[in-house]
Amino acid sequence: MLKKRLSFLWVWALIISVAACGQSREEKAMENEVESTPGAAEPEVAPTPPAATMRPGEMVWIYRGSGSKQCEGGGMTLQQSQAKLSDNGVKVQESRCGVRTDRMFPAVCGAPTGDILMHLIGMDALDASIELGYSPAEKVQYQFAACRDNSA
Repeated sequence: MLKKRLSFLWVWALIISVAACGQSREEKAMENEVESTPGAAEPEVAPTPPAATMRPGEMVWIYRGSGSKQCEGGGMTLQQSQAKLSDNGVKVQESRCGVRTDRMFPAVCGAPTGDILMHLIGMDALDASIELGYSPAEKVQYQFAACRDNSA
């Protein structure tokens, strides 16, 4: 009789643990469903057509990290970045600050911030800007943001 009770308890424990595992899988599936919902946490950016479909007179957003460090500030200002491009023959139509949203930046003094410097330039100047250390913004996720004071 004792063996039957122990067997019954063991089977009951097995059923409960299997049911609990199934529930966590369902909860994970629901989390993934919510996370993959279109527009859930997408950056406020107008889509930029792929470079292959752009014509020479079209504009493209480029970016570079500001170089600012947490607790320390520093790095390049938006005006310095714009001047670097202009001094090298790249005509800048518009400049804005932004922040990357496709990476996490740990909150540690001395670690980089997600701040980026963004410029709208002609597609014909893209190669020159890449040589200066900028990249097409279409390759990352970002949001436009207010420029921060780079002093510590």
